[in-house]
Amino acid sequence: MVGGKVSNGVAGAIRVLHVDDDPGLADLAAEFLERADDRITVETATDAEEGCARLDERRFDCVVSDYDMPGRNGIDFLEDVRERDPNLPFILFTGKGSEEIASEAISAGVTDYLQKETGTDQYAVLANRVANAVEHDRSRRRVERSERRLREIIDALPHLLYVVTEDGTYSMANESLARFHDTTVEEIEGARLEAVLGSDGAAWFREHLQTVLETGEPKQLPAMPLSASDDDDVHVFETRLFPYTFSETDTRTVLGIAVDVTERKEREERLNALVERFESLQVAARKLVRTDDREEIARILAETLDEVFEYPHTVVRYYDDGLLRPVVITEAVREEMGERPAYRVGEGLPGEVFETGEPRRFDDLSDRDDGIDRGGHRSAMYLPIGSHGTLTVGEAESGAFDESDQGLVETLLHHAEAVLDQLDQQAALECQNERLEEVISLVSHDLRNPLNVAAGSLELVVETGDLEHLDTAAQAHERMRELIEDVLALAREGDPVGEHEPVSIPAVVEACWRNVDTAEATLRVETERAIRADRSRLRHLLENLFRNAAEHGSAGGQPSADDASERVDTGVTVTVGDLEDDAGFYVADDGPGIPPDERERVFESGYSTATRGTGFGLAIVRRIAAAHGWEVAVTDSEAGGARFEITGVEFAE
Repeated sequence: MVGGKVSNGVAGAIRVLHVDDDPGLADLAAEFLERADDRITVETATDAEEGCARLDERRFDCVVSDYDMPGRNGIDFLEDVRERDPNLPFILFTGKGSEEIASEAISAGVTDYLQKETGTDQYAVLANRVANAVEHDRSRRRVERSERRLREIIDALPHLLYVVTEDGTYSMANESLARFHDTTVEEIEGARLEAVLGSDGAAWFREHLQTVLETGEPKQLPAMPLSASDDDDVHVFETRLFPYTFSETDTRTVLGIAVDVTERKEREERLNALVERFESLQVAARKLVRTDDREEIARILAETLDEVFEYPHTVVRYYDDGLLRPVVITEAVREEMGERPAYRVGEGLPGEVFETGEPRRFDDLSDRDDGIDRGGHRSAMYLPIGSHGTLTVGEAESGAFDESDQGLVETLLHHAEAVLDQLDQQAALECQNERLEEVISLVSHDLRNPLNVAAGSLELVVETGDLEHLDTAAQAHERMRELIEDVLALAREGDPVGEHEPVSIPAVVEACWRNVDTAEATLRVETERAIRADRSRLRHLLENLFRNAAEHGSAGGQPSADDASERVDTGVTVTVGDLEDDAGFYVADDGPGIPPDERERVFESGYSTATRGTGFGLAIVRRIAAAHGWEVAVTDSEAGGARFEITGVEFAE
């Protein structure tokens, strides 16, 4: 069977195959896995043979399998899976745990090992293991794609490029080197110097190889005449060797790049630039991997382009709240053109590149009439940084960039994209775990009292036969329903908001006021502005503020006609208006207000001064505001009541 959710369209969707000979347990696990992580969709099978058939029919992101099954056990099934895909995440989830089984599973290449326990909490752990395994596998695949792209760039170089270990073995070679020797890359990689250069050429090369390894310094080799075979013409190569770490092993290697200067000596400068860029890209990639700050990643990109590629005119934009906003503008750009604009998706060249995901390179922009001030720049490259933003590079001269330039910059951006993806995934998992812990804490604490009341009332009905106790039980159940609804709302409102759109404040305020039981309260709207927001989430925010004012606020009242010392409650007045200097908007009332020492506590989950309140309303307000990137604070209104100020909003014209 297939789990209830459809994975199509879910960002980062994870398709899981769960193999267990107990259909009931398999269905239960599928249900709880899909509840624990809405990206997960589970398909089940009852034995290894059926599991293999499913794998042959469609692609899965992870396999979860029991160990003790009829026919082929979980380890046998793992071996079948590894024959199909050596890297597919495989988690052994079994009630039969032992060191022997664990050792056998590890030897067979299992990704993770988890022993079944009682209760449903184990499925949250399993869902987390599945998500981690899949994200690790996807990160590995992204790195492999980046390495393939780098390999394509290396093979596209017109010069002979290779890496040689200290014992004289080729560990890497490019297509140009293979073509020169009339062989293949596969034949060269793993071969000794003597097999490629001959005994004399190998002896000459080894001398310089040892010098580079001993000194740790690059070396320019003397011009070397070389031919691929006795019948070929002799070519003269100028070669540079660099100490180079090719892998995670301790083996010392050198990177060599040889230029055929018999006909192309003019390319010597180009060679040096490519070498420096090649090395510096590795340095920049290591810097990117070590940082966990998004803005620092943007700065590393700009600095690398300036120092390595000599491209001082760059702008890095990140996508945020519907806009591609400049994060880094280099000084060269700022001095020549000033601040750079933000773009909506599809707007301008950065917006078009971000929307399509396809880079664009221009040799001459002087004839492009789009109203954008590009200073004296004629050449430009616009490149996407995955789903995170864009990079713009400009130069004054025409035709400043070619395919090789673009390819090297894209390689750098692939590293940045992988790190940004990982940061987003880590942040999402941390946020999800925090919200899960908060919900568990709230449910376990706040539901205990009404549960006890309901249970006690029902016991009294059984003991006494007095049905009036059912009213008390019904009230307790209603209280539990309210708590559960608010806890679920609190958990949901922390999710990222949807697409921002222009929303009229007066219109949405009137609609929200009609949806809230405001009793005798009065509404005043003193704004005509519109803001950019997720309309549905904004309505939840306003409805909670109105409900809070109606439940907690009380107008000071007016003196009665008979006795001025007696005051009559006329109901609270709620006012919605603009903050000064376009800072945002406010919702105020003329009730008793909130004491200064309680103004921060009112936003805590479960805090309430009302006997019937759940205490989640204002916590939901703050969470919705944070999801938009806004801030909410409480102060005194002009009438002495409470005034909630929402700042950081973007007004729509």
